[in-house]
Amino acid sequence: MAKPSWHYPRKALAKHYLQSVDLGMMNRIALLGVRRVGKTEFLLRDLCPLALEEGLLPIYVNLWASPERPHETLLHALQRAVEGLGSKGAFASMLNAEVRKMEVGNSLLGKMGLEFAAQVPRIESDDLMVIAQLLEKLAETPNCKPLLIIDEIQHLAQNSAFLPLQSALRTIFDTLGEKLPIIYAGSSRSGIQAMFSDNKMPFYNSAFMVEFPVLDDAFVHHCTELLATHFNLHYDNIALASVFNQTFDSSPFWFSKLVQHLIMNKCDINEATDIVCDQIILDGDFENLSRSLKALDKAVLITIGEGQKKLYADETLQIIRERFGVSVKSSGMTAALNKLQRRQLISQLSRSDYIIENAGFVDFLLRNND
Repeated sequence: MAKPSWHYPRKALAKHYLQSVDLGMMNRIALLGVRRVGKTEFLLRDLCPLALEEGLLPIYVNLWASPERPHETLLHALQRAVEGLGSKGAFASMLNAEVRKMEVGNSLLGKMGLEFAAQVPRIESDDLMVIAQLLEKLAETPNCKPLLIIDEIQHLAQNSAFLPLQSALRTIFDTLGEKLPIIYAGSSRSGIQAMFSDNKMPFYNSAFMVEFPVLDDAFVHHCTELLATHFNLHYDNIALASVFNQTFDSSPFWFSKLVQHLIMNKCDINEATDIVCDQIILDGDFENLSRSLKALDKAVLITIGEGQKKLYADETLQIIRERFGVSVKSSGMTAALNKLQRRQLISQLSRSDYIIENAGFVDFLLRNND
């Protein structure tokens, strides 16, 4: 029997994004989505292969590959791309290497932020010049249509030492214009928003921000069918969809952990869910995170997680007072929302609409609410 493919393809979405940056009015887009909703897998398994099929040369760069030296990661990827010019096979090989890295690293990857050494190495101007020259060569080579894909782009905003790199990239990207289409993505929705919406940042207003759609119940059905066909494991699709949407906040990363546990242990859904929830708590350091928040912060997070939009309404404030036993006024709500955004625990979609960044955290708070 052929090996099953657990990847749920989204070719139509990939085609839409490629048409947008290659043929549309905007040639730079930033994909907005919370952590672990499948952006990286989508880029590597759907978008990049389709780009190759359609005559583009995808250059994928993950800035977390070398957190303290993101310029070296970019430089290395561009050098390999220049060396591979004229050979689609070379770009396919580079893509396969990135897919393997993703598969090997598909475990507990750690926290939202990365700790840096006492002093991040200075980015030399010569390196910035070489990066600019390589990008120009790729963009100006006849019959070459490069597509630059930068993952974990928000990382460049995590340390002031990366400001020269941001400024240099913005300059060369603007210079090359439509010759160099770019797709950005990252693991922090609020971090990406800050980079592209803050008028004090080099990347301000330089990309069209696009909501990355989460997977729906069709993804769950895909996995359920594979469990039945290849492992003779028959689980209720509705029950699994409920876990995916509610407990895991539509995170395919954590749902894949659930599926792995079901295959290995042939247990019921509740047992597997409890095991994965323990992994989520450990991965997100939820115990310490919860202790660092005030009662009002937790109440606001739970309220947002349960879908309440009118956070400043008198009725909402009264419910919070009665349910959580905390005193809150409009000024307190503003302070809590600002704090939660600074901590990258929530992101603001619109004036009155917020979403939770950490899958499973609201569920943890509800189960541990005093």
